[in-house]
Amino acid sequence: MMRVAAAALLLGLAAGCDASPPPIDRIEIRVSGESAVDIAVDGGGEGSFRLSEPFPGGRSGTFSVTPEQFQRLRERLERYRRQAVPTTDESAREFVERTCPRDVPFVTDAGGVYVRWIGSTSDQHFLADLGCDRERRKWRNQDLLGIVRSLPVPQVR
Repeated sequence: MMRVAAAALLLGLAAGCDASPPPIDRIEIRVSGESAVDIAVDGGGEGSFRLSEPFPGGRSGTFSVTPEQFQRLRERLERYRRQAVPTTDESAREFVERTCPRDVPFVTDAGGVYVRWIGSTSDQHFLADLGCDRERRKWRNQDLLGIVRSLPVPQVR
């Protein structure tokens, strides 16, 4: 009996430790601030962007990345995917209503970076408010913006 319980525990732990990320078919990113850019790229390397400038109509375009570049983008974003939550109406509403805690320094109009990972078995999203605790989260904010700058799309201000 003890062996069966130990085996069940080990199997449960092994199943819970599966560190392989779910398959991702598409990554969507939105950077907001003084202006905004929406970016989408799929595993086949097809990408598109929508820039809010020049005002009022903005501009759109397409781009391509190699499978290796898509994989590298996925890898660079993986630390944020591990913090992501399932994409639901409730989690989207929480993102919209989220505020910086009262005791944390906040800079208005610093913008944010939103990332969504879409796959056949998962749909997750993550939001980084670039103005909330900006100094302490400086590395994260620079990393996210650097990832966006590595893509062949126009940059936002």
